[in-house]
Amino acid sequence: MKYFFWIVFSGFVAQLHARSIPVANVSELNTALKACKPGDTILLADKQWQDAAIKIEANGTQEHPIVIRPQHPGGAVLTGSSYIRLAGQYIVISGLHFSNGHTPRRAVIEFCLDENKLANHCRVTQCVIENYSQPARLSEDVWVCLWGRHNRVDHNTFVDKLNAGPTLIAELNDERSRENDHSIDSNYFKGRQRLGSNGGESIRIGVARYSLTASHTQIVHNYFERCNGEVEVVSIKSGENNVSHNVFYECEGGLVLRHGSKNLVSGNIFLGNDQPFTGGVRVINPGHTVTNNIFKDLTGVNFRSALAVLNGVPHSLINRYYQVTDVRISNNTFINCASVLFGAAKDEERILAPERVLFNKNLVVDPQGKPYTDENRDGGILFKDNAVAAKTQFPVTAGFTAATVDTVRKNGVLLPYSPNYGADVNKIQLINRSDAGALWYHPAEKAAARNPKVFKVKAAEAGKINELIQQALPGDRIVLSDTGYYKLDKEILINKPITIEGSNPFHKNPVLINTSYQSLDAFMIIENGGALTARNISFNGAFESYADVRSGIRSTSAPMNRHYKLVINSCAFYNYNEGSYAGFRATKATYADSVIIRNSLFRNISGIAVNIAEEKEDKGLYGAENVVIQNCVFSEVLGSAINVYRGGNDESTTGPAVFIDHCTFSEVNNMEQGSVVKLIGVQNARITNSIFSSSGRGGRSIEFREYRWDNIHVNYCDFYRSGKIESFYGKAPGKDIYNVAPVFVNPPLYDFNLKEDLPAPAKSSDRKPLGASLVIE
Repeated sequence: MKYFFWIVFSGFVAQLHARSIPVANVSELNTALKACKPGDTILLADKQWQDAAIKIEANGTQEHPIVIRPQHPGGAVLTGSSYIRLAGQYIVISGLHFSNGHTPRRAVIEFCLDENKLANHCRVTQCVIENYSQPARLSEDVWVCLWGRHNRVDHNTFVDKLNAGPTLIAELNDERSRENDHSIDSNYFKGRQRLGSNGGESIRIGVARYSLTASHTQIVHNYFERCNGEVEVVSIKSGENNVSHNVFYECEGGLVLRHGSKNLVSGNIFLGNDQPFTGGVRVINPGHTVTNNIFKDLTGVNFRSALAVLNGVPHSLINRYYQVTDVRISNNTFINCASVLFGAAKDEERILAPERVLFNKNLVVDPQGKPYTDENRDGGILFKDNAVAAKTQFPVTAGFTAATVDTVRKNGVLLPYSPNYGADVNKIQLINRSDAGALWYHPAEKAAARNPKVFKVKAAEAGKINELIQQALPGDRIVLSDTGYYKLDKEILINKPITIEGSNPFHKNPVLINTSYQSLDAFMIIENGGALTARNISFNGAFESYADVRSGIRSTSAPMNRHYKLVINSCAFYNYNEGSYAGFRATKATYADSVIIRNSLFRNISGIAVNIAEEKEDKGLYGAENVVIQNCVFSEVLGSAINVYRGGNDESTTGPAVFIDHCTFSEVNNMEQGSVVKLIGVQNARITNSIFSSSGRGGRSIEFREYRWDNIHVNYCDFYRSGKIESFYGKAPGKDIYNVAPVFVNPPLYDFNLKEDLPAPAKSSDRKPLGASLVIE
């Protein structure tokens, strides 16, 4: 009794003597930390803390933690090269706002000071990190890095990390950080753009090397919205974790049990809303339980299936694919999903089928095809007492029965419900977006739409274009109102979404020329934050005796972490007279959401006309997510007309996707073993309604280097005196491939319209003449 009284009395005394200590800079903070005691609160001044390197070492108690917070939530804004490292125990960091900068360290917030000093029983809550990415997209860091044990990261908002590296990780590299019992809960992961590379996870728990150990991390009640960095939104690389009651909203990917065993996935909801590539749960390794989850309107297939149970690798190295065994998948509901797949990724390496996998009491509602696919069909999956409820009749297979369902509305989502099959929606703690993240954070609303402003530029005023771009607002238009030459002596820099266009039809385009004696990298360079629509312009790369221009348009060589978009319409690119020059070139380490080229002419080019092939490390990197080229002519091009490259066998990304339609290739890349269209590692490709005439004679008209899961197709194309279609698996050509002599109107003047349609049996897929139809005078 005396001991109990002493504990209560000591707690009362600690509360009585707890202090609030205001600090205005890092020096004052360090002084306060040296003197602080359990129960003290250190108040950071409400202001911008520029380049604040905050290192916290302190020890509170469970009843009386040491709290570090602003005077008001969100009032202290850490900018520039600010970061926090903490060690000790029972420290609470609350209400901070990181913005307009990036960490110079590995992490923005890290639960250790060094390898000897870790944090335990510490908490980061009600914080926001936004606009805090490295300037270069492939420079890697993390925003929160957990070490130690019994730490909590909760009610924080993480907004659109742009660069490589997971948003949040729990490290197991130190024995003192294993079986850690961390809690990652009630956070709002608000967006993550496609990285175009591995390393874009929102959460990663552990790494392959230490994946045979248990982590005991709790990931619960988080809201993931459009987290599209890569296929793994949450990557579990350790054992005995609990991932429950989270919402995945329109995420291109899902929850991946990548390494480790005996993980629990329960009570989560995956809402795809029929958006592309949306996924659910991927299962690798033994002993997991996947139960009481809801998968709704998911379009992903293969690795992004609503449920993907993978094949394993015999004698697998620790970082490859262990066999799936002794897994229970029960009482889940799949609604309008494109794929439930067993034996995913089956190939010549991954040949070990799952064994002793129980799939029971699941409910499949209105599947987009079969209720499931089993690539192995060897009995390793036991289908027992499942149900299908569908508007259309499905053949009943073993382990399934037909069922009818009721509907239940929960948090505004209409869900099917059966008392006997599928998820028990009454037990799923479906959170709203407003339930997660920092409560004080209210981002500024976007400005109302405005009519774009038009700046007209005469040929004599060409030197003012850069100045006008700086005056312009996103979406404005710069109109080159004259025909004839626009004389430039430096590059036009595009640092915002802008349109630059001629005001005349194709054959009267204004012509950009370099009239300096210094070579230009390009006429137009897209910088970070920029997007360009170029229309009705000619790009002449070599004029009289002036210096060359290396590219018509290219992306910047400076660091870039934002996607750009390029639209080229009714433009001409010519006179690029060196093998390294190009009409358009996507620079290394930059990334286009889309490159769209229509109704344009590329001629007299010694290099590559459209070059998106600067990533050479074979790590799965590539320069553009979507490439669309329609109704274009490529003539007298020494190199490839189109070159898109994605090397390596990384499986985490969605692209690139290339669509080429109604194009004409004449006298393109007839060098020995050359390629007219070179698509290496492109995951989705369609080449249709196009003419290859006297092109690729020394090698290939089209070169693929695909993987077995890639979706490539060539059809309704004419190959006259041209090279072959080359692919690894030989499945690309369709049935409508022709070898018929085209009759063009006037090739010497680059008029490749057909005088007459190709004779039967040549035809297009849309009843238009094959090839491009450009009006050139």
